[in-house]
Amino acid sequence: MQRVLVIGYGNPYRGDDGFGPLAARAIEARGLDSVEVIAARQLTPEMAIPLSCAGYAIFLDAAIGDRPGALCVTPVEPCGSSVSSHHFEPGTLLALAKSVFGHAPPAMLITTAAATLEQDAEISIAVCEAAARAADAVAAFCSAGELTGQRLRAAASQR
Repeated sequence: MQRVLVIGYGNPYRGDDGFGPLAARAIEARGLDSVEVIAARQLTPEMAIPLSCAGYAIFLDAAIGDRPGALCVTPVEPCGSSVSSHHFEPGTLLALAKSVFGHAPPAMLITTAAATLEQDAEISIAVCEAAARAADAVAAFCSAGELTGQRLRAAASQR
């Protein structure tokens, strides 16, 4: 089984922006073999190290959208030539891992639409439920053994 790196990021003090860390902790609580989990407020250059050793990567983040709690799974490719320590996107982090360490794994981004991003707001019920569904999807994906973006999208849509 390939090692899967899950990185959930976002600010838990800004309402639904805390989806990424919440979902990451839910995945970590499952104790999945061959899965490493990082929960953080933002993506950082240091994350390129474990990323370069992974066979597959899954990023978790909140997004602006029409249906709070709806999950969306999209592929992420290495991209971007400028690196700023204050603003990393998944594609930039993949590009850094590839350029510095010679490897960037296939990667997917799971987002959920946020209901609120207000300072000091609680995470909405819809986004809490989305975090649980995302954890279920990642667990199903990892237990399937065949790590493909299509399989992850299918697992996320079934939950």
